[in-house]
Amino acid sequence: MTKKRKTRAVNKNEFRDFLAKAKDFASMMDLSLEEGKWNSAGLQAVHAVISASDAVIVYYGGVRSIELDHREVVGLLHDIIGEAAATAGRHVSRVIAKKNLIEYERRSITQTDAREMVEHAKRFLEWVTGMLPRE
Repeated sequence: MTKKRKTRAVNKNEFRDFLAKAKDFASMMDLSLEEGKWNSAGLQAVHAVISASDAVIVYYGGVRSIELDHREVVGLLHDIIGEAAATAGRHVSRVIAKKNLIEYERRSITQTDAREMVEHAKRFLEWVTGMLPRE
């Protein structure tokens, strides 16, 4: 049985707005990485995968997640896209897993952490872009 997830109905054409935000976050993610700003790069990766998730979920499901826990987006991806989202969902999970560390803990993430988060975000964005109509 599928878990009841908190969502809000949205017009499927709004996917473009979420995709644009994801691309904006991704460009800042790359810049932060180049400048050695590991926390910033990691947090931009988090925002990029959340917005990209919203884009693909909005396009295919006509809803977006309103869960407080961003990890729930992986389940929503699976609910709407199915098994085709399994690998992509793992990329999202790996990025979001470090969100609390970056935002709320005293210690900073390492260069290795930042690079891994950025790589997972890029792979997810590539998948999302392939799933959505070309403009």
